Amino acid sequence: MKRIIDKIYEDGAVTGRSGAIHKLHSEIDSEEGQFLFRTIENDPSVKRTLEVGCGYGLSSLHICAALSGRQGATHTIIDPFQNTQWDGVGTKNLEDAGIDFFELVETKSEFALPRLLENGEGQYDFIFVDGWHTFDHALLDSFYATRLLRVGGYLTLDDANWPSLNRVASYLKNYPCYEVHDSLGDDWPNSQKKIAVRALISPVSTDTWKKVLHPSLHRRIFEKKSTRMIALKKVAEDTRSWDWHADTF
Repeated sequence: MKRIIDKIYEDGAVTGRSGAIHKLHSEIDSEEGQFLFRTIENDPSVKRTLEVGCGYGLSSLHICAALSGRQGATHTIIDPFQNTQWDGVGTKNLEDAGIDFFELVETKSEFALPRLLENGEGQYDFIFVDGWHTFDHALLDSFYATRLLRVGGYLTLDDANWPSLNRVASYLKNYPCYEVHDSLGDDWPNSQKKIAVRALISPVSTDTWKKVLHPSLHRRIFEKKSTRMIALKKVAEDTRSWDWHADTF
C-alpha cells in the first residue's frame, strides 16, 4: 500500500474509474497522512473507523494501511460525490491496494450519520471529519461523531487552521469528554511586526487580551503554531447537562 501512496504523491495525479487522469487537489499531504496512520497504528484497539469525505482516497489509504492485518477491521466512508465529482478514484485506489474491508455510503453526511446512529452509540474507534468545511456543517458532523465514538476512541479534524474548523476544534476542546491527544501544525511566521506587537501589548496578560481580541487575531499574535490537523481522544461519556455552554468565541 505504501507503494501506491508514494506513487500518487510522486505523480501528483490519479486515475479515475472512467480512465481519466486527475491532477491532485484538496488532498491531505504526506505528513497529514502519517498523522492519521500513526494515531491508529499506536493504538491496537482501533479496528472500526469512519471517515467523512474521501475524495481521491489518500486519507482512506493511510487509515486502511494502519488497520491492515487487524482482525475485524472495518472502514466506513461517507462521500456522496465519490462516483460523480471524484470519478470513483478513492475507492478504486483502495481496491487497487487490495483493501476489501471498506464500505462506501454515498449519502450526504447530514443524512448518513443519523442513520448510522440509529444502530447505536459508540460504534467506532476512530472518526476522521473532512467533509463540508462550513462551521455549521463541520460542527454537525462532529456532533454525530461524538455520539458514534466509543470512550477511548479518537475524533480527528482536518484543516483545523481554517477559521471555520478552528472554531469547531476550539468548541470541542471544551467538551468534558474530550482531551487533545495530538496535533499537527506549522510555525506561524515570526515577522518583525508580530515581534513589535507582542512587545507593545506584553504589559497586559494574554488572558485579558483573549477577552477583547478576535480569536483569529489572538491566535496570530500569541500562538506559535497553526494547527492544521488535530486528534481529540474521548476520555469519558458525553454527559453534559441540557444547559451546558462554553463561550469560546
